[in-house]
Amino acid sequence: MASANVNEMATKVQAGNFCLGECFADIRCVHGHRTRLFNIGRDHYVACDECRTYISVGSNLMSGWRQENLDMWDANWESIRGYREVR
Repeated sequence: MASANVNEMATKVQAGNFCLGECFADIRCVHGHRTRLFNIGRDHYVACDECRTYISVGSNLMSGWRQENLDMWDANWESIRGYREVR
């Protein structure tokens, strides 16, 4: 029973327009907009393009960043140019 309360609380933690779930893959926009997960180097981010915001969700949590390259990271950085970072 106690774990259900912890899980319920975890899904209600909010940072800006992002509802933080139990892990980085659970993060969603409180307005119901689509979000996207991407890397810049070893750092992982989630962005909401409709709200024009992004949030850092960790570093080196997924190994996929190792198969990416500088061109991909530059494109990802450009995709959030002018967005507000939520902390």
